[in-house]
Amino acid sequence: MKYAVISDVHANLTALQAVLADAKARGAEKIVCLGDVVGYGPLPAETLALVRKECFVVLAGNHDDAVSGRGDASTFIDLAKEAVERHRAALSEDDLAWLRSLPYTCTLDKAVAAHGDVFDPPKFYYILDEKGAEANFAKSDARLVFVGHTHEPAIFLTGRSGAVYKTNAQDFTIEDHKRYIVNPGSVGYPRESGGKCFSSYVLYDSAERTVTFRYLPFQVSSVMQRGEAKKPLGKRLVAAIAAGVALVVAIAVWELAPKTIEVVDDPALVVAEKSIPIDPDLRHVSANIALEKGSDPVQMRIVFESPSGEIVGMESLTVKQSSRKGVRIPEGTARARFTALKARSEDAPDIKFFAPSASVK
Repeated sequence: MKYAVISDVHANLTALQAVLADAKARGAEKIVCLGDVVGYGPLPAETLALVRKECFVVLAGNHDDAVSGRGDASTFIDLAKEAVERHRAALSEDDLAWLRSLPYTCTLDKAVAAHGDVFDPPKFYYILDEKGAEANFAKSDARLVFVGHTHEPAIFLTGRSGAVYKTNAQDFTIEDHKRYIVNPGSVGYPRESGGKCFSSYVLYDSAERTVTFRYLPFQVSSVMQRGEAKKPLGKRLVAAIAAGVALVVAIAVWELAPKTIEVVDDPALVVAEKSIPIDPDLRHVSANIALEKGSDPVQMRIVFESPSGEIVGMESLTVKQSSRKGVRIPEGTARARFTALKARSEDAPDIKFFAPSASVK
């Protein structure tokens, strides 16, 4: 079974529609939502209706509980508290009852899922570091755990030694002697850095035992409230930026122009990088990479850029020996950037051949 695992939609209908379309195009058979369908965003009723229609499983998030009345919003920042009241008024009694009925955890093909953590799901603790991950590994013996809540794509893993590590979000194949906690990031309010962000989710193939991260361009306009915005709210959004609130809602100020995506890698993980120009008549690119026999694998990421440098698409694949797989070029691409990254910081990949190319077929 191929699942799309999404989280933290936050009433952003535009972002949700884009993610669902991408997931279906990539063969997702069932959609699993890790919670926070509502909260913050502009279209709670429409977003909730689409989630109810399309998702196989929906878990309760802290904002869902707060809006439905099952949870407490007293610790929320002012912006979140205001959204709770606004969304509660916008939803029907049936919608609110549905939110109150959502489970806190689920199991799907031997994987466990929750909104914030599996240690005490109704309390929505964050898993931010190795210490938090360690507590969750101790609570559950599941090989694979999906959580959201932080809005940041991430992987925590542990192996035979029992040590817990946090790694960059990257595609991987589940290994028998390892356990993983995977955060798919956020659909509707991703973390932003320097005013740049993207929607993210993961594809989980239980038969192939693979987890694949997907990243889509994010429209800042999708978080703007419909109708006339009140000035005090705009000022609070600016204050939220200054305070470092890690949500795109903090940049949804009416005067701001849409931002572009920026991908920044840890230099210590970059093995090789090349880019090629893309003419309008070209249709596919290939990394054309081969590793020496016995080499550690690499994570190959292909970033497609417009003439202005805006990212219009992104692909990621794990290369264990070689890859000449053709990847479709998104419309509007002027340059494709290929980056080979270590799958783990301790790996030492040995590249035999690396010559990215593009073709009209």
